[in-house]
Amino acid sequence: MHELELTQVSKTFKNKTAVDEISVRLEHGVYGLLGENGAGKTTLMRMLCGILKPTQGTIRCDGIPILQMGGEYRRLLGYLPQDFGYYGDFSALRFLNYIAALKALPEEYAQIRIDELLEMVDLTKEKKNKLKTFSGGMLRRVGIAQALLNDPEILVLDEPTSGLDPGERVRFRNIISSLGKNRIVILSTHIVSDIEYIADKIMIMKDGRIMHSGDEAQILKEAEGCVWKCTVPESQVDGLDRTYVISNLRNQGDRIELRIISKEKPALDAEQTAATLEDAYLFFTKKKSSRLD
Repeated sequence: MHELELTQVSKTFKNKTAVDEISVRLEHGVYGLLGENGAGKTTLMRMLCGILKPTQGTIRCDGIPILQMGGEYRRLLGYLPQDFGYYGDFSALRFLNYIAALKALPEEYAQIRIDELLEMVDLTKEKKNKLKTFSGGMLRRVGIAQALLNDPEILVLDEPTSGLDPGERVRFRNIISSLGKNRIVILSTHIVSDIEYIADKIMIMKDGRIMHSGDEAQILKEAEGCVWKCTVPESQVDGLDRTYVISNLRNQGDRIELRIISKEKPALDAEQTAATLEDAYLFFTKKKSSRLD
């Protein structure tokens, strides 16, 4: 098994720092990188794959800088970018054969592996259809298959469930959960449910930094005591929304039930309730005022 280590890794584009002095060590397991769009997740993923060079800091695999490893590192790597490129006139089968050739996989092995992966992503019946006829979700499944072609020991997935319907999301999560037992899987997303049940470690990213990291229990503990439920007249909702983070609201006749993220009691009848991972994510990333500092 391999180990990735990032030491003070930063990436700056002109006057914008997209990734800001990240240091983290990754061993086998599923790592969920959770952050809103613009947090720096894609830039970090591209540096992990050797596509971008850090402005500062070093990324090492088993103690060796990945930029020195070249092809040796690429052989360990599987990557699904956020914007997955493909040839529309290729069939799914032809496209996967093409990617297998680019990865210099032995032909006999490639055929067996492609058949396995088409079945895994439920595209066996459509394998001879042209990609330009595929839905967004089907294309995403082709992307997942190509990332797994070389049975990578380091798998990097950038917003992998984009375009998948709820059933496909569940199927994908099950696949990733099984893959994380003996390899490093790094999955970036802004959707909490994508990683809630499968990530061994969660890293919450904001403004280019890893703000908090740990397993789900550790993340939830940090938000303990900061989630409240209360029922208020509709006329009070706007005022509370301007001051606090409201994670959910529900109509209750002529009143509104609110779920509020706050370190202080937001209303007289508010009662504390157990935090979910979504609550904790909002607590760390959506602070509205000094009341949450």
